[in-house]
Amino acid sequence: MANKAATCQEIKEKVCEDRISVLPDALLVQILLLLPIKEAVATSILSKPWRCIWTLMPKLVCKDTKHTNSKSVWWFFEQSLQLHKSPILEHLEVKLGSRCPADVDVGKLILKAVERNIRLLDFNLKWSAKPISLPKTLYTCKTLKKLILSNKILIELPFEVFLPSLIKLELFNVAYKDEGSLIRLLSSCPVLKTLIVVREKNDNVIKFSVKVPSLNSLVYINNNDDDGVCGCGCSSSSSSGSLIIDSPQLKYLRVNDFSEDGCSIESMSPNLTMARVDVGSPPNENFLTYLSSVKFLHMTWIDETEVFCSCVNYSQLIECMLRPCRAEYWVESVMLLLDNSPNLKVLMIDTKGIGESDDLRRWSYVPECLSSQLEILEWKKYGGTRDEKQLLEYILASSKCLKRAGISMRYSKDCNDKMKKKSRKELKSMPRASVSSELLFPAKFKWRSSVAQHCLFDLF
Repeated sequence: MANKAATCQEIKEKVCEDRISVLPDALLVQILLLLPIKEAVATSILSKPWRCIWTLMPKLVCKDTKHTNSKSVWWFFEQSLQLHKSPILEHLEVKLGSRCPADVDVGKLILKAVERNIRLLDFNLKWSAKPISLPKTLYTCKTLKKLILSNKILIELPFEVFLPSLIKLELFNVAYKDEGSLIRLLSSCPVLKTLIVVREKNDNVIKFSVKVPSLNSLVYINNNDDDGVCGCGCSSSSSSGSLIIDSPQLKYLRVNDFSEDGCSIESMSPNLTMARVDVGSPPNENFLTYLSSVKFLHMTWIDETEVFCSCVNYSQLIECMLRPCRAEYWVESVMLLLDNSPNLKVLMIDTKGIGESDDLRRWSYVPECLSSQLEILEWKKYGGTRDEKQLLEYILASSKCLKRAGISMRYSKDCNDKMKKKSRKELKSMPRASVSSELLFPAKFKWRSSVAQHCLFDLF
């Protein structure tokens, strides 16, 4: 009986044994990184060995929730950061919402992050107070590699700054003290590779100048919300400032700007590989010249930007997505682009919301890309208008190398199943130059453009 009791006691002790606490601190820290910050801090009450484990976490993420009755996370985070002991803070992500008190010292948080040799800082301030300037030491941090600033932040740099390690910079709806502050910020980043900018009106910058010799990727989105809107829902009028690019190493470019001011290029790499251009005003001649080297192109245009299709020889282009916003002349623009793209293999067209013109077209020539190159055609929101039907019939009848054509239909509200079936039957009956080509509908067609797959072009 004694032996049996001893065995039971041993089993009980093994069951109750705390095997997690004997793990190395480095492994426990990795476990805590999988938890929300509040739950990670709460582990400090488990036992004495756990008391300081969370303070060694190299990554801290703290965000205000959307619950209207809860307090701002600021108070919790401020106290937690005072106890934090990790000598290196790899990643700090903070989002303070409208419930954050307007009198707190946000700069103190930034100072602590810089003191801990911060590598990645993502700071989003959406409080009700005015935009604030961040401490000067942030802009001289030698260890910072990625910086994301959003909303109620004022970029105020009357002094020279230096960010020797910064590789990626993202600026979302921030304000600038003046154009000089913007220029000093960008010129302080000698190894910057990626710049993402989202602008709203009244950010105090008229000419948004991007002069970064090392820049490889640029995303520039100019949001306007109180002017005219084009057929696809894009703003078509504004005076919120122009974009000037002077980056000779640029390979990936996205510009979304329907303001009247437009954009221009002073210097850019002749090896621009991928571009997404959604603009409302004709760019300068240099802009068009540099586009001639792209291999992957995504374009939204209105009437005034047909120059993209007629004045550029896209000799390297192999994949193109076109998104016309207005009915007039859009078919001619597509034909001009096809004629100037002899090596095009993939063509995608999106005619969502497009109207119909009164013109009846007949083409007496076949672009080189249709007769010898085009392999994939994808048409989104095809509505069967006269323009769409004429162009689709022409492409199918002229594309000798076509392998697949995928079409998603745009039906009217009163279209029933019988009418939908008739539309598909009409599409299937269109003559095709390539007898081996497949005509696919959305359920079977899964093509996704290279531009859409690129991490920088699929952000918004």
